[in-house]
Amino acid sequence: MFERRALERIAINQPALLSVDGIRGCYPCLVVNCHRDGAMLHSPTHHTAAFKFALSLDGFKTTERCRVVWRNGNTCGVKFLSPPE
Repeated sequence: MFERRALERIAINQPALLSVDGIRGCYPCLVVNCHRDGAMLHSPTHHTAAFKFALSLDGFKTTERCRVVWRNGNTCGVKFLSPPE
């Protein structure tokens, strides 16, 4: 298959946590791949239905604000929001 995306994706398959504003707790997900502007996530929970959330790969020592740009079931593509919108 010919790769048409401008940015190369790096497959990491790393567990992460996401936190949705207004919903108590944090929820597990898997960062399937990433690049400098975003990532592809898979989550067994319905919380990938949120439009914006915080993502952390290190137990919330650091976070990345994300906005969903596409969805397919419990998998979604997110754009990292550098400055908060």
